[in-house]
Amino acid sequence: MKRVLGISLAVALSSALLVVPFAAAEVVERVRLMEAGRTLTAGLPPGVFLLLVSPPGYERSENSGSEGSWVGPDYRATRQPELRGRTSIEWELRFDNQSKNSEDAARTALDRRWEQTVKGGISVPHVVDGRDVGTFDGDFVLTVGPASADASYEAAMAFPIAPRLFAVVRFFVTGPAGRSTGSFGEYVVMDTVGVSTWNRGQAFRSMAGIRIQGNLPPTRLFVRGGAGRVTGSVADAFRHPLVGARVVLERRTRGGWVKLTSTKTSTKGTFSIRVGARAQYRAVASLGTISVTSATVSAG
Repeated sequence: MKRVLGISLAVALSSALLVVPFAAAEVVERVRLMEAGRTLTAGLPPGVFLLLVSPPGYERSENSGSEGSWVGPDYRATRQPELRGRTSIEWELRFDNQSKNSEDAARTALDRRWEQTVKGGISVPHVVDGRDVGTFDGDFVLTVGPASADASYEAAMAFPIAPRLFAVVRFFVTGPAGRSTGSFGEYVVMDTVGVSTWNRGQAFRSMAGIRIQGNLPPTRLFVRGGAGRVTGSVADAFRHPLVGARVVLERRTRGGWVKLTSTKTSTKGTFSIRVGARAQYRAVASLGTISVTSATVSAG
């Protein structure tokens, strides 16, 4: 519970200050993990994506696959409205198989080595077919530019997506770089919000918009034999259930294992298959080319 509050509380506080019109659109970026990480993520199913949801009011400026940028509401000088521009957020997805933990992975991803303003735990939702099946616990670090009137922030968040492999998302929130114009006053967004407060809030909103979508590889297959039925469940390395995974039931014969029937897992990752005569059975769960075989059970 504490890990969820680490980022949710900060988002709630910033959201209370930074009001964006209700109809403001959001951008959703979908990055296929198998391709983005090359050899590091080649073992992931092709249906697994990292989703980045922009803060409200931002639109896509660039997207080159594993990095891109969004532009948002205008900022302007309080005493010179013509002195204006657009707020912006750069994002980048990286992978780390060297760091010992998610906090180290997040710190390593920061390019500018600015002063840390806050760090904490995060929980990234894992979504399959529109349902939350679990979360990935990780860490984030937020830094601010070194100048006293700096309004730019760099943030990085990291969380595991496979044993000994972290997904790391870095954000650079800027536009403008400084809070003040000098004689023309302070920069503000939405006519009232200072740019430093705004950019800090959008860094939190950006981190809160991260999701993992799709089944990860099956690694855990538990079966139980009973009277006339074999039941079980399929999960990934994080104990998140696999939804819609194919399960083949096999029966042991003198000549070896023989396929009997197949089914798919439920929204909770479970399955139940009716059997006939008492015999020894096992199940094989697969997702694409990745499969896992259960222990042998007696049923019937």
